[in-house]
Amino acid sequence: MDFVLLTVMKNSSRLQKYLKIIFIIIGALVLVVVGTGLYLSQHWSNKLRSQLKDYTTEMSDSLYVLNYKKVKLNILSGSLTIDSVSLITDTAVYHHLQAQQKAPSMLYSFSADRVSVSFFKAWRYFIKKELSAGSLVLEKPSIVLEQNARNVDTSRHRSAYENISGRIRSLSIGSLRLDSTNLKYTYIKKDSGLIITQLHRLSIHVNDLLIDSVAMEDPSRFLYARNYELHLRAYRHRTKDSLYWMIVRDVSYNAAERTLRLGQFRVEPRYEKAAFDRKIKYQRDRYDVRLNNILVQELQPYALLQQQQLWARHVEIENGNIEIYHNRSLPPSGEIKTGQFPHQLLQKLAIPVYVDTLIGKKVELSYAEVNPKSLQTGTLLFKQVHGIFRNVTNIDSMIAKNKHLVADMDAVFMQSGMLRARFDFLLGEPHGAFAITGQLKNMDGRQLTPVTRPLALVEVKSAQIHDLTFSMQGNEKSATADVKLIYDHLKISILKKDDDTQQLKRKGLLSLFANAIAINDSNPSDNGAAVKVAHVKYTRDPQKSFFNLVWKTLFAGVKETAIAANIKL
Repeated sequence: MDFVLLTVMKNSSRLQKYLKIIFIIIGALVLVVVGTGLYLSQHWSNKLRSQLKDYTTEMSDSLYVLNYKKVKLNILSGSLTIDSVSLITDTAVYHHLQAQQKAPSMLYSFSADRVSVSFFKAWRYFIKKELSAGSLVLEKPSIVLEQNARNVDTSRHRSAYENISGRIRSLSIGSLRLDSTNLKYTYIKKDSGLIITQLHRLSIHVNDLLIDSVAMEDPSRFLYARNYELHLRAYRHRTKDSLYWMIVRDVSYNAAERTLRLGQFRVEPRYEKAAFDRKIKYQRDRYDVRLNNILVQELQPYALLQQQQLWARHVEIENGNIEIYHNRSLPPSGEIKTGQFPHQLLQKLAIPVYVDTLIGKKVELSYAEVNPKSLQTGTLLFKQVHGIFRNVTNIDSMIAKNKHLVADMDAVFMQSGMLRARFDFLLGEPHGAFAITGQLKNMDGRQLTPVTRPLALVEVKSAQIHDLTFSMQGNEKSATADVKLIYDHLKISILKKDDDTQQLKRKGLLSLFANAIAINDSNPSDNGAAVKVAHVKYTRDPQKSFFNLVWKTLFAGVKETAIAANIKL
């Protein structure tokens, strides 16, 4: 028993001795690793301080200068931080390149409080010249872009890989994040005019960024990355005439899905109606537009970045509201509106556009007009407007393939009228040629009184509109139309403004005359005559809009049908 106990004690003592030796070795190794890590961290930090500036100078041909306060590398944790970073342009070099016609059209500069890199593989970078990291985060970044259309760059364009390949074999970053970014974009036009756009609190997330000899040819990547995601909470811009705010909210872009989403697009008047009228002094439409939940699919980023063209397959607007107000008691502006039809304005857009299909759903459209005689406002209302626009473009090559911009629309007119219409705009046609076909069915004519009473001084006492069908062709000078209106039981009251009360009251004798002699109370008439179809031509007032021409031409057909021959009202 004593022998066994003695043996156990000897073995235990020997084990403790071995463990002590092992712990000493491990401790020594840890000290060596930590010491080496600390040494290499310090050594490589110093090396990085000079290399980063040299890289920037070499890759940009001395155009850019990189500044920072402190570089700290910890190879044990794989972290790298760079404090107070800024990239600026050497203006002397830039002006020299301009003189040689080698200056780039786009200049970049940025600053950040800190750049933090995690899972940085220092050994791979310093030994294999491969820059690899798990993530890169810029804290409080600020980016300035300046595009100068006057610059002529005759130098050969180099890819990102060609720029880095002299120093680094490849660059790989799992995630690049720029949150709450301030972005300023300045566009210098050829006439030296400036367009400045500023975005605040922009978020940019880049996933799986890889720059090497083959990444640019990878079809699953866009600008060397698997995906770019951009988020912008809000952007506000005041129009040139200072009458409106242009506002977009909750903007997000996903490059992998090629989708752009806007929570809302808004054209917001800066003044209430009375103040707006005082500002403009002359007759002019006032717009108030809200379009919600806009989805742009298959947006082509290369066309936008390289050719400054907006290409998309599908745009969808979930719902919205468009209000138009016009005060005819103001003096006419005298402005000639030739060349301002919708498709003509599309042709004049500064940016080339192609949208295969644009769909608007559940949009409410209203047009309100003040009559200077009655000083009252009449409002046309279109509810539940649904429209499909096809081939929306101003690009010559696309127009050569298909010159028809077609819009199919349906809506509820006023309260119950079921309205359908097709607009066919001829793109590239110098005089704004167009064609429209449409139909309005099953409407109580009394619902027109909120429009006819203030604007035409006529009250519809009764009328049942069974069918209004029309076909119209025209251009910026005139329009012709065939109008077929089937209705019955039409009775009206002619109104006048009372000078004392300023209220509208009925002209009894004139109303009696109108109902008895001047108007046709039905079409077809009760005597069994055929349905009357009006064939009208209307010459456009060049100071009036496209929709005024459409309405006046259509109204001329309705008037010809409803008013007896040889009677003028």
